[in-house]
Amino acid sequence: MNGLKRKTLGIGLGGVATALLIASGQASAAACPADDPLSVLAVSGFTCTVGDKIFSDFSFTTNLATHALFSINPITGDVVVTFSRDGQLYPVGTSTFEYTVTVASTAPPGTAIVEHTLGVDVSTLMPKVTTTDSFTGNNSGSHLLTATNGDTLAVLTPPGDTSETVTLTANQPSRAQLNSITNDFAQVVEGVPEPASFSLFGIGLVGLALTRRRRS
Repeated sequence: MNGLKRKTLGIGLGGVATALLIASGQASAAACPADDPLSVLAVSGFTCTVGDKIFSDFSFTTNLATHALFSINPITGDVVVTFSRDGQLYPVGTSTFEYTVTVASTAPPGTAIVEHTLGVDVSTLMPKVTTTDSFTGNNSGSHLLTATNGDTLAVLTPPGDTSETVTLTANQPSRAQLNSITNDFAQVVEGVPEPASFSLFGIGLVGLALTRRRRS
């Protein structure tokens, strides 16, 4: 939905100021890696950009040889981040992935994240892998999504966030195989009506699923 413009309720001035402060301090960040081990992102102070999103504050408790993938959804234009095993295996037990995503100061004025999607790809039906996505938006507050195996879940976050902190936690039992965890960030530009903006939501989920499976 990146580029689709839809009227939202408005963005708090404090949230905008916070986002601008973060973005201004990260203006020189490099482009996010298309496909690199988590060890690259885990370096203290690492910050990167993809599209008009800034990713920072990475922290992982998992196999750092697994990979991070950043892209723009070819169907919706959403910014997508995927943590994929990509030839490596996640350890049995709990893996965590933490980061912050912020709308860059270079985005059109009024740009806000209005939809946060969690997608999980698992090779095995049983035993189940349970993945939680706990995120806090600077305007929308705290949210929790819980997915098992191949679920794809989404939450709308009006009036929209200019920054979200994300903690993904995957619990993988023995004999289960987690392939990837994906977050998709859809956004709008405030103040320009677009009644059909969310009509592409189902298409976006299909594109997200295809992206995850292509990387698995």
